[in-house]
Amino acid sequence: MSTTPKPPFRKLRGYAFDPALSLQMDMASINTIVYKIPWEEVAREATKVDDSTKSNQNKDDEIIGLKPGPVGEYLEVIDFDPTVGKFYKPVDLNDSYILAQDGLDPSEGNPQFHQQMVYAVGMTTIKNFERALGRRVIWAPKRELKKNNQKGEYENYVPRLRIYPHALREANAYYSPQKKALLFGYFSSVPANESIQMPASLVFTCLSHDIIAHETTHAILDGMHRHYNEPSNPDVLAFHEAFSDIVALFQHFTFPEVLKNQIRKTRGDLASQNLLGQLAQQFGSAIGSYGSLRDAIGEIDEVTNQWKPKPPNTTDYRTVMEPHGRGSILVAAIFDAFISIYKDRVADLLRIASNGTGILSQGELPSDLVNRLADEASKAADHVLQMCIRALDYCPLLTLRLVTICVPLLRPMSI
Repeated sequence: MSTTPKPPFRKLRGYAFDPALSLQMDMASINTIVYKIPWEEVAREATKVDDSTKSNQNKDDEIIGLKPGPVGEYLEVIDFDPTVGKFYKPVDLNDSYILAQDGLDPSEGNPQFHQQMVYAVGMTTIKNFERALGRRVIWAPKRELKKNNQKGEYENYVPRLRIYPHALREANAYYSPQKKALLFGYFSSVPANESIQMPASLVFTCLSHDIIAHETTHAILDGMHRHYNEPSNPDVLAFHEAFSDIVALFQHFTFPEVLKNQIRKTRGDLASQNLLGQLAQQFGSAIGSYGSLRDAIGEIDEVTNQWKPKPPNTTDYRTVMEPHGRGSILVAAIFDAFISIYKDRVADLLRIASNGTGILSQGELPSDLVNRLADEASKAADHVLQMCIRALDYCPLLTLRLVTICVPLLRPMSI
């Protein structure tokens, strides 16, 4: 037995956003990142036993550890494509060559990388929840009919969330509460702007960090508040969508090089147009939009097709009922609170850098200032994300209203 301590985490390469950004010259170098996820032991075979001792075999004798798929303690990736009726070969993340190079190279054409990507982002999202809650993530149990002509249902423990990277041949991805699984689709793009996305090219939702994190959060929320899948009022499903967007958005701020790039590009003004506040850029452009699927701080002008800040609209809460649109009200409020916290924390840095005026001089920001601004933005985003996740423990069990949830979420952020 080796005396070397096990690594604290496993390194796996993946996209910070989605494959489309790697086609842009100014983003290609930062769109590939290394995810650091909790280390899962290498799978070991079941203990050999003879027939006379099988009855005494316990759970410790089962195969445990990370197996090809990947199949680990929390997630089970099953790569079956019903469109072609084929199982893709599962990736073995314990292969010595894969371990040596921090996982497979990011590739749109390699199904094994697709499996690696959903596992890496899924485990990153789980890690963030466990760090904030101080306990393990538990998946919602399956409700199944009793057998042998018995009436009623019983709950069946779900040890792992299943992930199907190529489950659908459509522009969609979703969490199935019935299957306790994430199903990702792929489709041919029909972009409005063909200079950004090649028409008829395949787009895989399983390669988007934002979509994976969003759907994984749906599954975690189902485990914590299973009644939030029931539309008892318009706010319940909207909260599900909003919270999933919030987690995906604030995970952007855990990518150091991406964060520094956007700080440099916006000159520290995160309230202006930037990738950190946008969700699913490739998916949005591939289905015919002129921008990302959703944006926390702005929108595309229907006349000019240019980005513009989105002013608050006090009538939205009374008029918008579609879950994604209604949920964007909460997302905007949380992101606006984050921007206020960030501006407050960097105000002294800007005064120092501008000789007291608070207005930065023209030209590129010094690297030291970029690093300090990025550090403060990362800390503020982490604090907001942890406050949001911890607030889940104080939510009502059966139903909720966005108005009531905004108060406990936003009040601590103003202190």
